[in-house]
Amino acid sequence: MRKLLFILILIVGVFPAAAQEATPEVDPRAAAAELADANGTFVELNGANVYYLQEGPEDGLPVILLHGFLGSTVDWATVIPALAEADYRVVAFDRPPFGLSDKNPDLNLSLKAMSELTAALMDELGIETAALVGHSAGGAVVADFAVRYPERVEKLVFVAGAVGMTAEDLGGDNPAAGGMGMLAGLDPKSERAQNLIRAFFNSGFAEQLSEMAYFNPDNIDPEQLELRSRGLLIPGWEAGLLAFGRDAASPESAFDTETLKEVNIPVLLMWGEEDRIVPVSVGERLRDLFPNNTWITYPEVGHIPMDEATDNVNTDLLEFLDSVGM
Repeated sequence: MRKLLFILILIVGVFPAAAQEATPEVDPRAAAAELADANGTFVELNGANVYYLQEGPEDGLPVILLHGFLGSTVDWATVIPALAEADYRVVAFDRPPFGLSDKNPDLNLSLKAMSELTAALMDELGIETAALVGHSAGGAVVADFAVRYPERVEKLVFVAGAVGMTAEDLGGDNPAAGGMGMLAGLDPKSERAQNLIRAFFNSGFAEQLSEMAYFNPDNIDPEQLELRSRGLLIPGWEAGLLAFGRDAASPESAFDTETLKEVNIPVLLMWGEEDRIVPVSVGERLRDLFPNNTWITYPEVGHIPMDEATDNVNTDLLEFLDSVGM
């Protein structure tokens, strides 16, 4: 059981607080709406109910933020205001099945589908091109998007981007070793599988796994941790998570990192030097694929630079976005 729990937090931005037991009698969309931010919006895209935030002037240069596994718009709480105040049009959304977005296990949750969903949201908001910023597994989405829709990408930013991860990257003392394989073998609609997932997320491992994402556990904000768990209060989250594991193993989630050599646009890579979830070696390998890149690392910072090096991250991100080429 312990091994499977660790597999569940593969490429997690931060492990949420303990989940509540499912309440099937509550309508999932109503529950999500109840938990939404005052400035949050839901929109139907590609058959999914998708939650997003938008700040900054509508005529500002668009920047789209994509969170990682088990993440949400909450992960960008320190980034969104900085970009909006600098007059960028900032859009962050919850990728199904995470955060407040759809948990329907019948959805296609593959990497390809997430790129298509990103394009659909851009279309909905009238955004032709944008800079895309991906944290952790969100980095895989922006990489895939840049290959599928190169004409729609002005700049790319990877924050501890989980692109081209290998078994060796997850070896050693990384408890995520083993990948998503075991999740792929569980039926999302099986009550037994859902009960198993719920039991894991209600376990006492939450604090330990949260600390793994940070170099300094004192940087964990209890209020933010609670907000990050709100998606687990929505009925059906268990089936959605299982469906994500199912689709992570599909051919539509395969990605050839060699294709990134053709991405000839400005790329920024930002990494915590003490990242134990997506090691710096992953970033170094990714960096070598891009002909036009800027590489920045942060000492004594773990997997979530936005939290542990907030001012430096915002300064470096704005300097990159403000630079010639956008």
